[in-house]
Amino acid sequence: MLAGAGTGKTRVITHRVASLLEEGVPAWRILAVTFTNRAAREMRERIAALCPDEAQVREMWVGTFHSICVRILRRHGDVLGLTPRFTIYDTGDQSSVMARVLKDLNVSDRLYSPRGVLGHIDRAKNLGLGPDELDPLDLVEPVRSVVAKAYALYQERLRASDAVDFGDLLLHTVNLLRRAERPKEGQLADLDPMLHLARRFQHIVVDEFQDTNPVQAELVDRLATRAELCVVGDDDQSIYGWRGADVAQILRFADRHPGTQTIRLEQNYRSTMNILRCADAVIGKNRGRLGKTLWSELGDGDPVRVMMLGTERDEARFIAQRVRSAIDEGAEAEDIAIFYRTHAQSRVIEDEVRRAGLFCRLVGGVAFYERQEIKDVLSYLTVLDNPRSDAHLLRILNRPARGIGATSQAKVVELAAARGCSVWEVLERVDEVGLGRSAARKIEAFVALLRELQEEATRTRLDDLVLRIVEATGYRERLALEDSEESAARLENLQELFGNVAEFVQEVPEGTIAEYLELVSLVGGEHREGDSGRAVTLMTIHSAKGLEFEHVYLTGMEERVFPHARVLDDPTQMEEERRLAYVALTRAKRHLVLTMTARRRLYGQLQVGQPSRFVLDLPAECIARIDTQRPTAPARPVPAARPRSEWQDDIVYDASVDVPDVVPDLADHDVAPPPEGDAVPLYVGMLVRHKLYGTAEVLGWSGSGERLKLQLRLPTREVKTIMARFVEPL
Repeated sequence: MLAGAGTGKTRVITHRVASLLEEGVPAWRILAVTFTNRAAREMRERIAALCPDEAQVREMWVGTFHSICVRILRRHGDVLGLTPRFTIYDTGDQSSVMARVLKDLNVSDRLYSPRGVLGHIDRAKNLGLGPDELDPLDLVEPVRSVVAKAYALYQERLRASDAVDFGDLLLHTVNLLRRAERPKEGQLADLDPMLHLARRFQHIVVDEFQDTNPVQAELVDRLATRAELCVVGDDDQSIYGWRGADVAQILRFADRHPGTQTIRLEQNYRSTMNILRCADAVIGKNRGRLGKTLWSELGDGDPVRVMMLGTERDEARFIAQRVRSAIDEGAEAEDIAIFYRTHAQSRVIEDEVRRAGLFCRLVGGVAFYERQEIKDVLSYLTVLDNPRSDAHLLRILNRPARGIGATSQAKVVELAAARGCSVWEVLERVDEVGLGRSAARKIEAFVALLRELQEEATRTRLDDLVLRIVEATGYRERLALEDSEESAARLENLQELFGNVAEFVQEVPEGTIAEYLELVSLVGGEHREGDSGRAVTLMTIHSAKGLEFEHVYLTGMEERVFPHARVLDDPTQMEEERRLAYVALTRAKRHLVLTMTARRRLYGQLQVGQPSRFVLDLPAECIARIDTQRPTAPARPVPAARPRSEWQDDIVYDASVDVPDVVPDLADHDVAPPPEGDAVPLYVGMLVRHKLYGTAEVLGWSGSGERLKLQLRLPTREVKTIMARFVEPL
């Protein structure tokens, strides 16, 4: 069942299950699977509301993929050596086990982090692969060999502990079902219960099927050998490829299940036709899709408004003012959302929304200055300015990890309290604490590092000092070793912090650490001074999936921002990026505004704005310009008869800033043109080539022009800082 955005798929699913119960299908022969506990709970509640027999509802198997697998493994895991009381390890437990595994394998923790290796193992488990089957991961050597050895030993340690991780829940269950279909000699008696399970269900319903990974899809197929299988999803909303989801599972479903009947839900109950036409125009450029056309009885509605501003600050201020005006005119704050592609973009938006006297409610994230990596770097700055600040010093004492454990920290704090002095004063005399020699040496090295940075702070510009902190402490290197989407986002946040400090230095060339920290405290504290009843929702587009709002502001609609720079040369990732744009557009019910800038400072780098290809795809008859010079005038729709190369001129610019006269024509925009100037736009994850080291990945940068330096992760996993003039982009 192809269920487009806003077509009421949850209602269809629950009514289908209720009708099966009414027809006399035994409840224990129905399986309903979804992705989140909240969705599973909602499904069960809706079915219960439609079915008066509570006992029947209790007999049904309704749950997430993982909860269903737990239920199976508790009953049948003995075949794999698991007891019914096996433990499920969370991410912290997994990291602890992997840290010991890497140590036992004599693998350097400066080259391989537990979280990074676990990330590769999780990818393998999502594909249904064991330690000897890692070729599909396309890992280079020596990474592949390290991961294979660590994977095998990690699984041994889990089995010895009667434990599993989240990936095991799925893979172990699939392996049980595989063995039940192909039992070895003498094994059939043990697997009889699994054979019964594989034939138990008459009807299986799976929600959000576009988000399945290969092992989840195989699990469904093996449980449905004798069942009527109904999967519900929307290939156009498959946006979690970075988490292992594979859109091919829904695109090729009919090939794996001959005789499949495809039902399309195309009536949208959420959005107006202008919004739906825009969404359809964007997603229609994807080749890998099953195809459908959404329609609505809500009428054309307002045109989608498009606006180009001068800078990211102008963009944020414009949106904040419009949001404030909408609320003053009676709109509910909870009906308003501001979307951005990456978390790092939120900083300026948060600032301006708060300055407008409004609260920010961040979904799927935390406020910029409250993010772990930002608070860590700001804590280092605070300690350099005031080493007696115990709270900040204790925060960074073992961050990034330098082997100063909780026991050592507790002894330091205890002695400081007994002497009535600061923690810093105790650290300076660490030989008096009574620690072992190893722990004492690590604290001595930490004190020496801070003293060195304190000395540099007296003669170094603030923006250079922040970069020095991140490099000297190994903070960037530790994030690089994690090698995950989360760590990449944190690296982007650090680059955005560098840009923030650079802005401060530009405005206050002689500004001190204390002055900068005071500014951050004031900006970060403004959310407590706004109107708590005026909380506007800010979120990345990924976090917005499944939600809807009356008013939506979609920001950063420029090439290299959205779509993100790292997907421009990858057709598969570009298709997912286009699906992400489709999700963003279809969150809006009545009012949708798209904004872009002529120049944007993002991640500390100034970029010349080129309108996103997604903006250029919008139908001319469905959009309108916003005229900031005449705010009370109604928006003027763009004539439908004009070709796209002409209607681009109607994307309005704020006349108060210096921007180009005409939006560049990107009619043939398979590859985005480079921004003006001689600098190549940089982004975290970008690949470059060095004559000596080969292909390397960009983790960050500092300086500009001839002084531009790149922090690179080499093929050996080593992190080096190299002058940009010695590398070339791939």
